[in-house]
Amino acid sequence: MTAKKGTKYGKYLINGPFKTIDHYTGTSLLAHNGEYDADVCIGYHCLADTRYKADMPHAHDFHELLCFIGGNPKNITDFGAEIEITLGKEKEVHLIKSTTVVSIPPGLLHCPLIVKKCDPNNPVAFLEISLTRKWPSMAERINAMSPEQLANAPASILERLTPEIKKQISPDKLAILNKLKKK
Repeated sequence: MTAKKGTKYGKYLINGPFKTIDHYTGTSLLAHNGEYDADVCIGYHCLADTRYKADMPHAHDFHELLCFIGGNPKNITDFGAEIEITLGKEKEVHLIKSTTVVSIPPGLLHCPLIVKKCDPNNPVAFLEISLTRKWPSMAERINAMSPEQLANAPASILERLTPEIKKQISPDKLAILNKLKKK
């Protein structure tokens, strides 16, 4: 539905924002920059294969819900995937094999999150809800990490650090990340 122009409440009907993201199937709904003028960020994605992986363990100062929902709208418990998530400093590994909501309180270390198996004929809806107005940038997330967390980061993070992102990372944190190359 499109909002009627000149109405009092039409501004509350927001179409999108939609985005195509390589590691998801189809079009995603992604609002991480205050698009809804609310203290929440959301992403709604389709997982139909094993391309998605969040390999960087991290924590943040807001609550986050990661919802893995069977893609059949008539039976959301019809779940065609296996998704692995690691939680806590102890690195507890959990295997999600049914419709599940992972409730992550502020400060809880989480990830890697890896789609191990996914049936392309029975995809999974992945709904992420973060109780923050704006999702922190990669540089902000790295700057908030402890030296220990950074030292244990996967070397693959270096592939995502563009020169622009590197300029925004504190020199001491960047030095820790650069040591990952040598591992």
